[in-house]
Amino acid sequence: MGRTRHSSRVVTEYVLSRFEAEELERERLELLERFHDPLSTRLFDTIGVTQGWRCLDIGAGAGSSTRLLAERVGETGSVVATDLDTRLLEPLAGDCVEVWRHDLVVDPLPEAAFDLAHVRLVLMHVQSRLEALRRIVSSVRPGGWVAVIDADFTDIRVFPATPASERTWSAFLDAIVAAGWDPSYGARLYRNLESLELEDIEAEYLVSEGFAGDRARAAALTLERLRTRMHEQGARDQDIDDALRLLEDPETRFRAPVTTLARARRPQRDRP
Repeated sequence: MGRTRHSSRVVTEYVLSRFEAEELERERLELLERFHDPLSTRLFDTIGVTQGWRCLDIGAGAGSSTRLLAERVGETGSVVATDLDTRLLEPLAGDCVEVWRHDLVVDPLPEAAFDLAHVRLVLMHVQSRLEALRRIVSSVRPGGWVAVIDADFTDIRVFPATPASERTWSAFLDAIVAAGWDPSYGARLYRNLESLELEDIEAEYLVSEGFAGDRARAAALTLERLRTRMHEQGARDQDIDDALRLLEDPETRFRAPVTTLARARRPQRDRP
């Protein structure tokens, strides 16, 4: 398969775009991949993704999940990797991988073209999430699968907390809501899948709490990326700096976002 790329007029704003902080965002993505790649692998194992499958990887970021899928489907299968910014994906194009510059909100997806659609930490960021999920489901063949990972940020905690860090987390939630995120989308993902009348729906909810480490570092990088947005919600630099200090202290205990792993199958025959 060639290095075909589809371009689009991107209209969706992604507030963590790499264009403004290349190295910081690359580090943040690497930390997220380190935690989430095994979770995607768990979904692929359970679903049974194997040689010859046609897969869609939506919002593929730096491409770690695309690589996992490409290894599974082999030369007889294919993977289409999409993102608003494809610079980190383009080196993967070729052989069984296509890279599309694609805006999930406005750009069409082919109908019934894939055996699996994988979407990780994307739906929380887009508007009209249920409609976006409906379009993703329509892109898989009857009997095909969707695998979705998303998160609930509303119960993040650091111990011991300070008044300044609590003010920062409140400003963080306000900032991401103002930017169009749903910080609790992971908690309602299962119900969205049910509302689309899919089959074989299952979800796991993973809670992680312990001494500050990679997940706390990823949270710290996210706070840094959103500092200006938090200023707009009334946050002060000294409060943000206090929260960052706690996240970088190995003695701090950190309760990470609750992660939802969900899978569901498109019915063999769509209901009327």
